[in-house]
Amino acid sequence: MAARFLLVNCASPYFFYIPMGGFGLCDALKQQGMAARLFNPALYPEAEVRDRLLAVLAEFAPTHVGFACHWQETVHGLLAALAVVREWNSTVPTLAGGFTAAYFAEDLLRTVAELDCVVTGDPEEPVAHLLQGRPPADIANLVWRGQDGAIRRSDRTWLIGQQQLDRLAFGDCSQLLDAELYIRTIDTKLGFPLLLGRGCAFDCAYCGGSRHAFRLHSGRTRPVTRSIAAILADLHRLKPWTRILYLCYENDQGLVKRLFRAIADDPHLQGHFLLHYGAWHLLDAEFLELYRQAFACTLAPPIIEFSPEVTDDGRRAAIKRGATYGLASLEANIRAIAAAFGGRVRIEVFFSRYHPLLDAAELEREAGAVLLFAHRMVRQGLPVQVCSDHLSTDVASRYWEECQDRPRDFARFLARKTQLDEGRLYPFPVDNLCLLMPDHLPPTFLIRHEALLLVLERLERWWREPLHILLACLGDRWLSELAATIEPWLKEQGSRTAFFAEPPLAAVLEALEKRLVAGELPQIPFLADLFRFGLRKLDRASRSASTHPSPQDTASASLVLDRERIGIHQQDYLDLPALLQRLDEFDRNPPYRRTVCLFLPSGIVAMPHALYRDTFRRFERPLTLADYRKAVGREARIDPKQHDLLLARLLDEGLLIPAPCP
Repeated sequence: MAARFLLVNCASPYFFYIPMGGFGLCDALKQQGMAARLFNPALYPEAEVRDRLLAVLAEFAPTHVGFACHWQETVHGLLAALAVVREWNSTVPTLAGGFTAAYFAEDLLRTVAELDCVVTGDPEEPVAHLLQGRPPADIANLVWRGQDGAIRRSDRTWLIGQQQLDRLAFGDCSQLLDAELYIRTIDTKLGFPLLLGRGCAFDCAYCGGSRHAFRLHSGRTRPVTRSIAAILADLHRLKPWTRILYLCYENDQGLVKRLFRAIADDPHLQGHFLLHYGAWHLLDAEFLELYRQAFACTLAPPIIEFSPEVTDDGRRAAIKRGATYGLASLEANIRAIAAAFGGRVRIEVFFSRYHPLLDAAELEREAGAVLLFAHRMVRQGLPVQVCSDHLSTDVASRYWEECQDRPRDFARFLARKTQLDEGRLYPFPVDNLCLLMPDHLPPTFLIRHEALLLVLERLERWWREPLHILLACLGDRWLSELAATIEPWLKEQGSRTAFFAEPPLAAVLEALEKRLVAGELPQIPFLADLFRFGLRKLDRASRSASTHPSPQDTASASLVLDRERIGIHQQDYLDLPALLQRLDEFDRNPPYRRTVCLFLPSGIVAMPHALYRDTFRRFERPLTLADYRKAVGREARIDPKQHDLLLARLLDEGLLIPAPCP
């Protein structure tokens, strides 16, 4: 029977991307006359996955089934898919590959009896030899279970070279089942990853794809890159499928520049793709000019990512284990990127917490420094999103190897991941696969620190303007007051659990205002008004937009304002850039600027009090629309079109309501 290979991309709630090696492996088998298909369970609702996979197995009838267990988040997906395959056929040969499977290879086979073998490192030759029926001992990069039950590892290592890599297609979607669905799904994120090579020139201590980690799980000591011609060929293959690409492989920025220049020179590729880019270096003027020449930057704002990890330049150099950029240079580069794209770009900057090098005092300073970095971006009007996430503890990284006594114990890893998935590993939620918390950090500090960061994240989302106004007036000095405000909620286990489930932001802010008024920090003249605005904004955000009142016939009815949804404030807090500038000009005490805020379900509308007085204030007493329009029509300083749109919005969202009967 001719060999038929089904490669299952192991599912995860965090990842639906297929490792790019899966596409190359299927193409390598196809070139040798063997049928291969890719199936991605992550595309479907969990309740449908079993039936869909059984249907694929029945129709394709593979002679061998492989599992791409690349990212550590997908390990439960490996076990789930393997169980379905064994339900279909108890004897079909099964194999796993990818960073995680390869790192745990021996212990994975000892722990999971349903799995027959693991391919470590480059898979193209070993998988082909398996499908051809060669003895396991003759196959490179293989770990297998012998007939006696013993786990054995091949003494041969095979690494793909550039010429072999160039012959493979990594942009051919024809062997992927439901390829159109996959493309639609990844297009909503970062797009189709473009493969430039394998291996990494960098040695970041946290990364499972670092130079150090590649030696451990793949036997690779140096990167191999594809030729420009091979990459261009993949782009031509991808043209019918997608217009969105993602590139995060910058071992050699010169190679990337040559690629961009070749794309710009190809009339069939130039301007076709939008590129999102994960940057390891700062981007110089030549790079940015080539980027704009090669790609469709007007299709949508391109996303450019940086991962400085921490704000301290010395710590960053130690974590990344080599020369890297300084934070000030990164800020200057962000300004240059924003200027090059005319502001039509999204720059994402990633920091992560709990690097083992940082002690509790440094982590406290880091929280303020990250917040001030984000504030500087806001003050300059830069299109930057700052993320401060939990450090993902990558298997095979230096951190993973150095911070535990049994790093290759698969059962232990699986147990910890299960605890994390079920919310039992830590007393607070995490936003990444954070499996190892540095043991030099006291548990009480971790709880306080996590509570503070959780509140700051929520404030950035729902209380953005007051947050940045406090930063402009007080720097990060008020964070200690915020931490002290939160402390009472963290003393008892029950209240602590409730706090992390849903922080009581309104109560926290009310208490914070009292502490700021009574404390030793410089006083902000409009502090009480700022908090009054902020609490109203928070209250509006907590209400569902689905609570819009039902439309009513208002053509002839007398209407009045819903006064409870109107606030009069000392400043226009919603015009944050202008207010931040005025805070600088007037030494944190800008002149009074009376502003009216209309708190609507869909958002807040601010206007000068003089404009409100001449227009909507007339509805403080019952008035018909016809009479209102006659009166307001005499005002020359309003834009009639804009005013009519706003009037319709106030009616639709219930700020103007029928007057009560006398």
